[in-house]
Amino acid sequence: MRIALFALCLLVSTAVCAQPNNRLKDPVAARQLTDRIMEKISKESIEAGMRLAKPYLIIPDAELESMIGQAKLQEPMMGQRFGKSVGYEFIREERAGEHLLRIIQIGRHERHVTRWSFVFYRTPTGWALNTFHFDDNIRSVFAGG
Repeated sequence: MRIALFALCLLVSTAVCAQPNNRLKDPVAARQLTDRIMEKISKESIEAGMRLAKPYLIIPDAELESMIGQAKLQEPMMGQRFGKSVGYEFIREERAGEHLLRIIQIGRHERHVTRWSFVFYRTPTGWALNTFHFDDNIRSVFAGG
């Protein structure tokens, strides 16, 4: 059973702005943030990682809380199907023009992976985490997949 429906629920796409003081200075800082998020997810929980992302997200708190609630419902099923978390791995970074950056990471489990996609937008005051989602579509991890 795919967790595509869950990934769809987690797809964040809104035009609400985050606070200007929560912008990242450059793509290196964006990558470091995704590493910290993935570390929290792999060692603690999806909720812990999502809460770490909160100050940089451009979504309202109520929307994030809803996403966290959905993740908490799905996490036990993922554990049963995929096994325990065994870490994470950076896959790639992609640019679209001067203002968009996507960072792909995988959450590694005993029997499967989850693909995490983080999209950052370069605002006039720095980089903001615009959208993120995760799913278990391994083929999409490969370029052209």
